[in-house]
Amino acid sequence: MTTLEQAKLSNNQLKSDVSAIKLPDGLSSIDLHSNQLYGSLSSILSNKTSKFLEVVDISNNQISSTIPEFSNSLNLKVLNIASNKLTGGTIPTSLGLLLKLQWLDLSINTLSRKILDSLLQIEALRHTSFRANRLCGPCHLLRERSDRKGWASTMLTRSMRMIQLLKPS
Repeated sequence: MTTLEQAKLSNNQLKSDVSAIKLPDGLSSIDLHSNQLYGSLSSILSNKTSKFLEVVDISNNQISSTIPEFSNSLNLKVLNIASNKLTGGTIPTSLGLLLKLQWLDLSINTLSRKILDSLLQIEALRHTSFRANRLCGPCHLLRERSDRKGWASTMLTRSMRMIQLLKPS
């Protein structure tokens, strides 16, 4: 029997609670961007089948939960949950355990609180976007990342003018 490895269902008009989606074992890539999905991400990112996932793109939907803990997603390389309605809460520290993560996009949500220091531990990480949120944190995170291989300091310099420095509350 053949196992489904990739599911690309983007740019449709799928309207469903994300928790109703059951991922098959062995699925390595799920692309659900630009639909009308809502509900909690935990059904996709925190279940037993998530251990196979390398690529998750659920961007441009209407998901309104907090970001769940990443208990089984250790093979994740790409996580794009931009342009949703993710709320406040803390970005889970388990995100820093995703050592294979190369691409992280949490932009255009309503996240608040602090950007994690543990993201510095992810050597593979080459792209991050936190824009259009209400996050705060020390700029040393950006400076330290710019010194690492693969991070173009010119891109960092251009991005610095868009950073709004906020005092922690």
